[in-house]
Amino acid sequence: MAAPLSQDQVRATRERIIAVAERQFAEFGPEGASLRAIAREIGWTAASLYRYFPSKEALLAATRAAVLNRFSQRIETAYAACDDLWERSRRVGQAYVNFAFDEPHAYRLMFSFAAPEDKPPELVEAEARSMRTVTDYVHDMIAAGLLAGDAEAIGRAYWAALHGLIAALRASGADI
Repeated sequence: MAAPLSQDQVRATRERIIAVAERQFAEFGPEGASLRAIAREIGWTAASLYRYFPSKEALLAATRAAVLNRFSQRIETAYAACDDLWERSRRVGQAYVNFAFDEPHAYRLMFSFAAPEDKPPELVEAEARSMRTVTDYVHDMIAAGLLAGDAEAIGRAYWAALHGLIAALRASGADI
């Protein structure tokens, strides 16, 4: 029987597994990635992964949550870097685009695969946080009278427009 691990050891090991899983899920998709291949890259057996994740679906959900939280952190940092609302908006957009090009595997995981209907709480929380990151500054702009409308709709439209721009840039081979 394996020795008990501290919470820090479990967290660090889960992060290591998620880093490998992120790349494999993005490259091969959820159907093409396997626990066996993820474990092999780490130097383990597939059975060893079950100590940290009960299933491939649980690993995919944890991986997507980690990606969304990293994305949110980037946006939140851009948001906090400036008090001018128009500049803040520009910085949030630039942080979004930079994330997509700096972390293409992570970005692909955010948008390319459908999430299960019965999402684990960590994924629900990460999705809600990422949506807040692209609407908080819109709320601020509406409150200041710089924009008018529904902040959620404007934020989603901005997010969708950026996503379309990124897809077009990627298809053209552009490198930002």
